[in-house]
Amino acid sequence: MSKQVGMSRNISLDYLNKTIEFMEIEDDFEKVRENLREYIGLYIDDNTNIRKTANILSNIWLEDDKENRKIKDYAREEVAKSSNSNLRLVAHWCMILITYKVFEDIASVIGKLEYMQIEITSKLIREKMTDMWGERPTLIHAIPKNIRTMRDTSVLETVKQGVYKVKKHRVDDERAIILIVATLIHLKDKLYLSFDELIDDSLMFPFDYSIDVGVLEESNMFSFDRFGGELAISLKENFK
Repeated sequence: MSKQVGMSRNISLDYLNKTIEFMEIEDDFEKVRENLREYIGLYIDDNTNIRKTANILSNIWLEDDKENRKIKDYAREEVAKSSNSNLRLVAHWCMILITYKVFEDIASVIGKLEYMQIEITSKLIREKMTDMWGERPTLIHAIPKNIRTMRDTSVLETVKQGVYKVKKHRVDDERAIILIVATLIHLKDKLYLSFDELIDDSLMFPFDYSIDVGVLEESNMFSFDRFGGELAISLKENFK
């Protein structure tokens, strides 16, 4: 089965934050969806685009499944308790990664280009993505929308037309770091990740952070082992 692109509209930080605001005042997620459609309608005229944008936001923050429910519940709970903009940015980023594979793959491409100190261009991102996904009109349409989302959430900056640089954000909030670690473990097809893998993964290219094992232990979300002297971290069964 071919991968679904799904995220075909650019999503602004304002829309993402407004979703959280609506969640804080309304327990009924259907009402949150209605509020989102009304709010987006203040800025977008086309009903189809209003619906698509609201659906993407809903998928990111309101929808879950048995595999990601625990992590999304944790993110929803923590952002509801805090107005920390840094935590919210990390939470938005992690929830989009978990929800949309196309966004995850574009983030991985950009993170690797940055690590190799190769110029980040729309052309190169498109080439790498079509190598992975194939030449599909829906993908070609979605790639600039996902790049625009990264610009609108202040993790990419435009150098010139079609050329970008990464805008780094320092992350010190313990809840944000817990969410980064949980997201990376969730997304990787491995039983566990090493400490070094959790620090240097390309998916988290916008963030500078360090990991305190004590903080992870206190969260009660992770299990710890040692293999060949190397610390291995995994999600507990009840968080998978």
